[in-house]
Amino acid sequence: MSTETKSANPAENEERLPNQEEIQARIDKAESILTKLRIFPPEWVSESGETKQEIEEKLEAWIERLQAMQVYADETSSPQAEPLPAAPVINDRVFNAENRQAARRAAREAEQEALQKRIDAHYYEINGVPIPVVPSVALSAATWQALPSKIMISGGQKFSEIRFVKDANGLTVRAKPCEKMNFNEKTRDKRLPYVDTVLQGTAEINAYNAVYARLEQQADILDTLTEPSRVFTAIPQELRQKLADADDLAERIAQVLKILRFLRETDSNGAEFIPPLDQTYKMTPFIRQKFAEFARLINRQLGLANSEHLEELAKAHREPDWENLEAQGMAIIVGPRGSGKNKLVEHYATISNRPLFRYVCSPDKEERDLTYDVELSDGEVVKVPTRILTAISTPNAILELDEINLLRPSVAKFFNALFDSDRSVFLSDQVIHATPGVVFVGLMNPADYNGVEDLAETIDDRSHTMSMGYPPLKEIDRSTGHEIFTHNEALILKSYLPQLEAYNDEQFIRLWNRVINGIGAVSVSPEIANIVKDLKNIILIAHRTRQTVEACKTRSGDAQMNRDISLRGTISAVTFYAENHLWDADLALLPEWKSPWTAAQYAVAMTYLPHTETYRKGRQDKQAFEAILSEGLSL
Repeated sequence: MSTETKSANPAENEERLPNQEEIQARIDKAESILTKLRIFPPEWVSESGETKQEIEEKLEAWIERLQAMQVYADETSSPQAEPLPAAPVINDRVFNAENRQAARRAAREAEQEALQKRIDAHYYEINGVPIPVVPSVALSAATWQALPSKIMISGGQKFSEIRFVKDANGLTVRAKPCEKMNFNEKTRDKRLPYVDTVLQGTAEINAYNAVYARLEQQADILDTLTEPSRVFTAIPQELRQKLADADDLAERIAQVLKILRFLRETDSNGAEFIPPLDQTYKMTPFIRQKFAEFARLINRQLGLANSEHLEELAKAHREPDWENLEAQGMAIIVGPRGSGKNKLVEHYATISNRPLFRYVCSPDKEERDLTYDVELSDGEVVKVPTRILTAISTPNAILELDEINLLRPSVAKFFNALFDSDRSVFLSDQVIHATPGVVFVGLMNPADYNGVEDLAETIDDRSHTMSMGYPPLKEIDRSTGHEIFTHNEALILKSYLPQLEAYNDEQFIRLWNRVINGIGAVSVSPEIANIVKDLKNIILIAHRTRQTVEACKTRSGDAQMNRDISLRGTISAVTFYAENHLWDADLALLPEWKSPWTAAQYAVAMTYLPHTETYRKGRQDKQAFEAILSEGLSL
C-alpha cells in the first residue's frame, strides 16, 4: 500500500500555477501563430477541416483568457487565478514556407484580378477623382504594311523591292529582312527572318499589288494567304498568264506575308511598356492625396477638366472620345530626390493601362539628340527614333521627361509646339503628330537644389505644376485632438521587413497606433513591438536630416547639410536592418558600431555614411549626420 506525504502548507498541495513570464510566453506563441495565419486567403481550410475564421476565433479567445489571467497572476502563483487554459489544437505544419508563398501568390493574383476589373470598368477612382482607363484595343493604331518600293530599271527590266513599313502620325518605322528589329524593345537584338523581297518585271509587280489589294480589302484572310497554293489562287487569272513562273512568285509572296504577319503579331504598339503592378507600392493617405492631385493635372491636360462631365461618363461606364480629345500642355511634378515622383507616374501608367516612356534630360543634350539616336548596325549608320518620338506616336502613351529643367532653354524650345495645341514635333523633313491620348509629364528637383537649373520659361508657361514632398511625420488625430505619428512612410517601409509581412495594411496601422501612439488595445509580442519602434526611429532620423537640409537651403539653420535621407534611403536602411536581424543582435559585436547607437541609428548610419565619401561636400554632411545621431531620437 502506497503512502503519500503531504505538506503542512495547503498552498503547496495545489497544482503550481504559471507565473507572468510563462503566461506571456504562451501569449507570444499564440500571437505568432495568429500572425502567420492572417496571410492565408479567406477560403483556406486546415487539414482537420477547420476554416481560417474558426481557427482565428479560437486563437483570439485563448489570447483573451491568457491576458485576463495576467491581470491577477503575480510573480509566483495566485490562488485567485483560474487554471491555465488549454491551448487550442493547431497543426503548425500548415505554416510552412510553401503555404506562405502560396498565400502571397494568391494575394498577388487577387490584386491583379481586382486591377483588371477596374480596367474593364473604364475608370479608376482616387479620392473622388475619376481616372480614365485606356482600353487595350485603343493601343493598336498603325499596322505594318508590305509595300513595293520605288521602281528601278536595270538592263531594260523593271525591279522593285518590297519594304516593310509602319507609319504612325508622321513617324515612319522600317524593317528589313536580316536586319535587327530596332523598332521593338522585346526583339531589339533579334533579326527579321530572311525572305526574297525582290519583284522582277512589270507582271510580278502588278500581280503582287493585286494580291495585296485583296488582302487590304479582306484583312481576315491574311492567315490563310501564307500558303503558296492559296496565294496562287489569289493572283488574278489574266495576270497569272503573264508571269514567267507563277508558282515561284506565289511562294515568294507567301514568304512576305508570313513576315508581315510576324511583324504585326510581334509589334505590340507600345503595350510592352505598360508597367506591371508593383505589389510594394502603398496607397498611404499622403500618396492618395498626391495621386489625386496628379490625376487632376492629367485630366486637365487631356481636355477632361470638366469634373461633372467626367463623373457622368464614369457613372455611365462610358469612355471618353479618345480620338477627339483637345489635349494641351504638360504636368510638372517638383519634389526632392527619392520622394516617389517616378513611382507615382509609374503607378498611374499601370492603373490607367498606358505605355510609359522615360527620357532622361541633361545639360549636354542638343536638339538633334531629342529626335534620333545614331547606331551602327552591320557596318551602316542607322537612325533610330528616341523614346520621345516613339512615345508621341504611341496611342495613349505617357512621355516622362526626367530632370526636365536640366535642358538648356535653347534646347527646351523644341517642345513648344508639342505642348501647345499643335501637339506636334516639327523637324526639317517631317512633322510628327502626337496621338490624341498621349500625355506629357516632367519631373524635376526643387530649384534650390545644388546644380539644379530653373525650369525653362517656355515650358513653365505651358505646364500645370504640383509639389511632391516627403510624407508628413506627424498629424493631429481628429478624434482626440492630440498630435500623433503618422503611418504614411512606415506603411511603405513595412513591405521591406519580412517580420511584418503577415500584417496587412489595416492590421499594421492598428499595430502602429498601439505601439507608437498608444491608441487601441491590439495585442503585440515584445519582438514585434521592438521592430515597430525601430521602424519609427529610422523614419525619425531621416526626418531630422530632411529638416536640416531644408533649413540649410533656406538659411534658417546653422548646420550645413546638402543631402538628406530620401525614401530610397529609408528603404535601404530598413532592408539593412532586416538582413542583419538588428532587433535582437548584439550591437556591440557589429562592425563600425559606436556607443550609444541603437539598432535604428546603426542601420541608418551603415547605409547613409558610405555615400558621404562619393561627393565633395560629403565630409560636411557626415558631420551634420553624426550631430543628428548625437541628439538622440526625441522630437
